[in-house]
Amino acid sequence: MGQALLTIAGRSYRIPARDGDEARISRLGDELSARAHRLTTALGVLPENQLLVLVSLMLADELAEARGANPPSLAPVTAAATATAAPDLSRLAALVERLEAIART
Repeated sequence: MGQALLTIAGRSYRIPARDGDEARISRLGDELSARAHRLTTALGVLPENQLLVLVSLMLADELAEARGANPPSLAPVTAAATATAAPDLSRLAALVERLEAIART
């Protein structure tokens, strides 16, 4: 079994991979790293676990949208996101605010 070495936000992760999949996993890691960089550029330094969760939320949101499964609860975020130059970040910020509000209740 092979391994891919990913570096995200300056931290390295060794990920087990099937032989031959190392390059693909590295490319996927580069995508995660780019998204993490965009977030830290826009929001500042974040704790590692929060950064990885935010990147995951961005990807889950894009996946849901691609599947045509945009839940009604995210509809206002979609409308707000189209009004800005950085839709991913405004959409994510709105989602984080809603999650924090839920956590406070």
